[in-house]
Amino acid sequence: MEWDGIADRERLSQWYRKERDRFSDTARDADWSGLFKELEKRPGWVNFPRPGRRSGFTPLHQAAWHGAEFPVVSRLIAHGAWRTQRALDGRRAVDVARDRGHTHLLELLEPVAVRRLPSPPEMLEHHFHALLRETAGSCFEQIEHLLPPLVPLTEGPAVEIAFKVGGMLGGFTYRLGEDDLRVRFHWRMYSEEADHYRVTPEGRTGS
Repeated sequence: MEWDGIADRERLSQWYRKERDRFSDTARDADWSGLFKELEKRPGWVNFPRPGRRSGFTPLHQAAWHGAEFPVVSRLIAHGAWRTQRALDGRRAVDVARDRGHTHLLELLEPVAVRRLPSPPEMLEHHFHALLRETAGSCFEQIEHLLPPLVPLTEGPAVEIAFKVGGMLGGFTYRLGEDDLRVRFHWRMYSEEADHYRVTPEGRTGS
């Protein structure tokens, strides 16, 4: 899975913006067949909103808004769509479905925590975000990034998320350990060489 952290769409190439907009249009227009065809090619995009975060709606939010049929929403979740992900207004997909009166989706869209974040989770996330800022350095200063929440890690037994940093070829991958957060920083994304960190609610270790 991937977290899309670049908030400024003008930082993206024209080709990439066009591809991302086309992907988002399929969900906006309830073209579920077209959406799943795109996800076959780019499965990591399943939780991506439209670049620029106009609403922050992901494909799962759009399915909830349209009141898509149960099999469509179930298939999105099977693809890895996060039920915990919030749009810019703070709503999860289940909140959108409830507001729209699509009661047939409420039970399916209610987030289920398969794992727990080390407690207190807000301190774990604080130290994680501090690590991202400090490690990426000037790339975070030059380009606005939306920092990833950790709650999607609770949605499966072994969720790993990649966060590519704008302005550099690398980024981070992170997952839950037994009682901590394991973070890898790559100068070149998905390369074998990486710095490894262990993050807890008390702080972090590693280099």
